[in-house]
Amino acid sequence: MQAILKNKFNITVFVVFFVIGLIGVFHHEIWRDEGQVWLVVRDLNIFGIFDHVRVEGHPLLWYFFVLPLAKLNLPVFSMQLLSFCFMAAAAAIFLWFSPFSKLSKICVLFSAGILYSLTVISRNYSIIPLFVFLTAVFYNKQRQRPYIYSFLNILLANTHVLMFGFCFAAAAVFGYENIIKNKENIKLKRDYIISFALMLLSLFSIVVYVFSSPLKNFSVNVQPLNIFSIEKIWDTGVWFLTNLYFSNKFVLVLAAVSILCALIVVFLENKKVFFITLAGFLSQLAIFVCGGCGVSNEKAVLSLIILLFGFWIILQDRELSKVKKIFINILVILIFGLSFNLSYMLYKNDYLYDYSGSKRVAEFIKNNIEKDAVLVSTNDLTAAGAIAYLPPERKFYTYLYDNYYSYAYAQKYIASKPFEFKKPEKLKGKKVYYLYSALGFPQTDKKIIFISDKNTLIVTEYFFVIKDE
Repeated sequence: MQAILKNKFNITVFVVFFVIGLIGVFHHEIWRDEGQVWLVVRDLNIFGIFDHVRVEGHPLLWYFFVLPLAKLNLPVFSMQLLSFCFMAAAAAIFLWFSPFSKLSKICVLFSAGILYSLTVISRNYSIIPLFVFLTAVFYNKQRQRPYIYSFLNILLANTHVLMFGFCFAAAAVFGYENIIKNKENIKLKRDYIISFALMLLSLFSIVVYVFSSPLKNFSVNVQPLNIFSIEKIWDTGVWFLTNLYFSNKFVLVLAAVSILCALIVVFLENKKVFFITLAGFLSQLAIFVCGGCGVSNEKAVLSLIILLFGFWIILQDRELSKVKKIFINILVILIFGLSFNLSYMLYKNDYLYDYSGSKRVAEFIKNNIEKDAVLVSTNDLTAAGAIAYLPPERKFYTYLYDNYYSYAYAQKYIASKPFEFKKPEKLKGKKVYYLYSALGFPQTDKKIIFISDKNTLIVTEYFFVIKDE
């Protein structure tokens, strides 16, 4: 403990990261993807959560972390604080236990993906860095601590499908090194076999759970395998880099070359770690190309975190030359430092403007709309953020389900029909307001009583409240 407290550099960087991140969290208005998780765990029982989440294409871990907060009727901001705590813990592990240089640590923690997308926005991506960093810490201790290593693998596999390839490769290397090649620790072989079996069981259960009904997943439009054309892969790669750096061609090319050099270095220095890293990269590429869900900053940065894992293990090699250590740190500085401009832009915009109109419209509803009134939503997805800020007894209705609802659920869709500012038959005799969220101004002669800030960053969550008269 004294050694930890004596490291003034780590303490200073951690405090700066903590304060900047926390300020960002306090200024961030959740949007539909954040609100959806909260509503699912708030309004469903355990069996309902199991049944629903696979339709969204996610493992369950993040939902179960959020579950106690929602069931205790805490405000949705508690979920934001929870994800921030995970990222703060990840930052602490990275600062005190990683073998990177001081400048590399600064570049990683204040890059766009780490400082903003994973720290400020509350989603399942936020729990990934902590488990990746802990896996790196225990990688060279897996023979002494097989159960801890397998437990970390299981946790990481259940964060997001984008980590499946990485976890599968890590489990395969564990099995090869500690079971197939192991001729020394025969007494521990049973522990290795059990640990390996637990990892495989976890991965198999994820495949069965998440991929059993991909066509019902409203967040993913599954594409056929023949979509793997050179053009599609190239476009995905360009979009990947653009989401990480959002800059001119020179920066994008420099970043691409740095990432390629990083993969080559990992390959040359440690083939097993390269296998894990490459499997993580390629599985994410396959999901980006075939999944049809697109690439965003928080998704793309996961690839860089996997690359960081590879460098972490290599730098722990005592026989690695000083020149190679310097070169690896230069690559880390480039790969993460080149996103500083995007990091500043994303953080600044979220600080100055409403990320979504969810919080503002929820406050208006809470203070100005009668408690027994019903809000008819024009979009079940975009309204999730606003609904999450409101108590469960506040009633929302959508034409898509022809019923009351809170969270979005594609399997309940009825035949689609154009939205009309007309009171549904089910709501006759009730006070009705319309919650309109779509591109463009609502075409209606009814009275608009609320309009979101025109500078709202998520343009599809620019809300209007319209009174039925």
